[in-house]
Amino acid sequence: MSSSLSSRRLAGAAGALLCATHAQAQMLPGPVALEPVTVTASRIEQPLSQALSDVTVIDADTIERAGQSSLADLLQHTHGVDIATNGGPQTTTSVFLRGATSGHTVFLIDGQRVGGSTAGVMGLGAISLAEVERIEILRGPASGLYGADAIGGVVNIITRRPRADAPFEPRGSVGLGTWNTRKVDIGLSGRLDRWTYSLSAGHARSDGYSAAKPNNPGGVYNPDRDGYELDHAAGRLGYAWRDGQEWEASFYRSRLNGRYDGSPTFDDRSVQRIESYALASRNRINDAWSSRLSVARTVDDNTSIYGPGDTGRDRFRTRQTLFAWQNDLALSAGQTLALAAERRVEDIDGTIAYAQDSRITNAAAAVYRVDLGRHHLQANLRYDHVARYGGRTTGGLSYGYDAAPGWQLTAAANTGFRLPTFNDLYYPVYGNPNLRPETSRNVEAGLRYRHAAGEASVLAYRNEIENLIQYQGYTQVANKNAVIKGVTVSATQRLGATTVRGSVDWMDPRDDNTGQMLTRRPRTALKIAADHRIGPWRLGAEWLASGYRMDNSFNATTFSNEVTRLGGYSVLNLVASYDIDRKTQVQLRWNNVTDKDYELVRGYATPGSNVFVTLTYRP
Repeated sequence: MSSSLSSRRLAGAAGALLCATHAQAQMLPGPVALEPVTVTASRIEQPLSQALSDVTVIDADTIERAGQSSLADLLQHTHGVDIATNGGPQTTTSVFLRGATSGHTVFLIDGQRVGGSTAGVMGLGAISLAEVERIEILRGPASGLYGADAIGGVVNIITRRPRADAPFEPRGSVGLGTWNTRKVDIGLSGRLDRWTYSLSAGHARSDGYSAAKPNNPGGVYNPDRDGYELDHAAGRLGYAWRDGQEWEASFYRSRLNGRYDGSPTFDDRSVQRIESYALASRNRINDAWSSRLSVARTVDDNTSIYGPGDTGRDRFRTRQTLFAWQNDLALSAGQTLALAAERRVEDIDGTIAYAQDSRITNAAAAVYRVDLGRHHLQANLRYDHVARYGGRTTGGLSYGYDAAPGWQLTAAANTGFRLPTFNDLYYPVYGNPNLRPETSRNVEAGLRYRHAAGEASVLAYRNEIENLIQYQGYTQVANKNAVIKGVTVSATQRLGATTVRGSVDWMDPRDDNTGQMLTRRPRTALKIAADHRIGPWRLGAEWLASGYRMDNSFNATTFSNEVTRLGGYSVLNLVASYDIDRKTQVQLRWNNVTDKDYELVRGYATPGSNVFVTLTYRP
């Protein structure tokens, strides 16, 4: 695609998505399937169709069909999400939800917050999809539900759980692909009397490709290959000591050793470790009252190794201790109330001596939901008391009206806030201890249409961010203001054995002080995917087209920052799978079929044409 996408063509595609969905509503009832559920939208499990928020659930079947795709790639193929990488899955990857910065997204593993308090982001490359059962993406400010940093939204990564009807289930997969990429994953799970268990582990490695390109303005291009090794494991053990009463222990652990281009001479690499350990007690007090008490420890540990003989080492480690108690009350038919109390303790350490190395947040939250005939309402209210910053109150109100069978009008207003990271405040040279917390106010309205064979929606939003923290070259960080406006059209339609999904995003993310576009976000994006079942075969295609984006990069020659326009692009991926038998399947994924050369960050490479084949066994 040329350097910019035509708004007229995108509008036509959006109209086609909606019209196709409506036209097929009466013709194709489609197969009966279990309706997906979401927990993230209101902190209480509910059918996805009843959620008033802009939320997507990526289920196990979709994750398995993705083949070797990384977590970032999988997120990018949903509406309202874009990414930017510094050269591959093993390098720094930013996720933009509705144009908000990567630090504006709260990442959870099984509901427990993970990520670094120094840089304020999570190492996405260290998450293996082999451990993941489903992913829930909640878009828009959600501090009224989850506290600080949820200005863009929330991504909840839910790991595999044992099935209730299987006493013993082994599973496994092996894969091989371009750049000598290899993966192996094994796992087992089951239920014995009142015990449930699961345990899994895996290893992946790849020779990779050069992370930086010869035109890299920072002067870090190194023609060597930048590969990676990823090791991961996860497990659960639960015991239901009485009906409705359960204890559970769980863990997730991963280690990513990835090479990157930090200089033209040395083989630099980064070792990223993510860990999550949790204990939880789930208790049904009576028919109308359920309680969940949990304590967790999460770790985000990153060490950069560089220089001659690996003599340079920079380490940043964040340990978060999380306490949570939530009570869910069914007040009456159609009315629920969730009350939560939380305590979060952040501790950091590493090679940099910060003026402060810990932060404590105590919080209380309430979520009220009511369904009265055609009217649906959700109200969120949360109070966070943060050491040094005092109290912060955020909330949200969402309303849905069933205008006709299958049709629903929605409207919402939410607020959010983000605390400056320890790097923002105290990092040598550019840290600024006078930074104020960011705050946001978001309003949105939408129209949804659902029927047995698919759904479609159009949604418009406006997110005003005050005191947005932005970097000013290599000297300091400062507070500014920004406004992000956008419209999203999305649709899914089943046509017999064929399923078609698509979305179009228009977005205007701007610095409110200068009028300039916020960097690394495209103004337009079109995403279309389709798959078709023919007996034991499943064939599919994915097409992603992105408009231009601006980037602000450091030029080592002039020792200054440069604003550059990165051209638009389109990428085609093909997928195929064959069921050898009911439990065994072979998958083929061919990414970037046309070998498109494009950049998401100036001077850094993106993967060219590549193929990956997987042999999978699952019950």
